Amino acid sequence: MESLNEVAYQTILNDILKLKFKPGERIQDRDLIERLKISRTPVREAILRLKNDGLMATVPQSGTYVTKISLKSALNARFVRQSVERDVVKEAAINMSESNILDAKNLISKQELATKQKNSEDFFYLDNDFHKMFYTATDKDEVWNWLKALTLQLDRYRFLRIQQTEMPVDKILQQHEGIVEAIKKHDKSLAGRRAFNHLNLMLAEKNNLLKKFPDYFEENR
Repeated sequence: MESLNEVAYQTILNDILKLKFKPGERIQDRDLIERLKISRTPVREAILRLKNDGLMATVPQSGTYVTKISLKSALNARFVRQSVERDVVKEAAINMSESNILDAKNLISKQELATKQKNSEDFFYLDNDFHKMFYTATDKDEVWNWLKALTLQLDRYRFLRIQQTEMPVDKILQQHEGIVEAIKKHDKSLAGRRAFNHLNLMLAEKNNLLKKFPDYFEENR
């Protein structure tokens, strides 16, 4: 059973990632306490962790705010994801079982259904599940967890993008299928290359989002 500290942290974190708390929005302890029905100490501990994550900041004599999205951090996170995931997928091309491959195809089918239902939130989390499969299949779940901690700003951008733009969903799913097919053929070079190129899409529509939501992003980008 999760501690109250963890419940408070995960709840506020998800609300930031899903943009229920907007970038730049002021956050008050008492509002969180009332909303979460949790005492002050777990909420304050959660806020401290979120500050360490770079998702909240305190402005002296003003208050605590949700930080704005850092495109610089998002770009650096994508660089790390591309570099690591290319090698993970290459290893997966050797180690993934037929059962793993069927699971990956099933996730693609679920993404197709989420697209038809216009369920952007499900699509987002299914996308994460699809990529996480390669780490699980190669016994690198720990690496995935490290990356998730490093890519919070990128995930904020991705969630904004999936909610606010016409994403090239067909292209995303086609690339997912291409990665799985290369793995099925045990072509690790092709699989790694396709995974690397696929992750370029993570920061697509950047200029449109900057224009539409200028107040959501740090001024230095």
